[in-house]
Amino acid sequence: MLELEKGREGLRRLIYASRFSGPGDPDETLRTVVAASIQNNRLVDVTGFLLAGEGRFLQWLEGPAASVRETFEQISRDTRHTDLTIIGDDPAERRWFRDWNMGQHRLGAQDQALLSEVGLERFEPAGLDADRAERLLTRVGERHLRGG
Repeated sequence: MLELEKGREGLRRLIYASRFSGPGDPDETLRTVVAASIQNNRLVDVTGFLLAGEGRFLQWLEGPAASVRETFEQISRDTRHTDLTIIGDDPAERRWFRDWNMGQHRLGAQDQALLSEVGLERFEPAGLDADRAERLLTRVGERHLRGG
């Protein structure tokens, strides 16, 4: 999952949290958003991972700085979620999710140990700092990649 970005200037990683506020079913909205994100992100060389649960989202975006910024600006205008909180926005030397234009995982009971590992009793990602958010996203992503 880790890739060195040789010859790339301006690789950026942005992690944010938000809360679902749109009409309709959150699960159906998630499927729609992920499908659109895969297509849109491929066009601008953005990769990442999205965790969803309890009406909340935690997302990691990575890619060229301008593309990540533009993608996040589009996300921030989307009325289906609110309370956007940027948790981390830093230069990056590597991509963690290089193979996924947008990987995603819906948290369930099987993920409680991972939440506990980062100090959460329930999925409330806005309270995470960048290190704990990164640890949660990469751990779930690694497990998701292995299929378990």
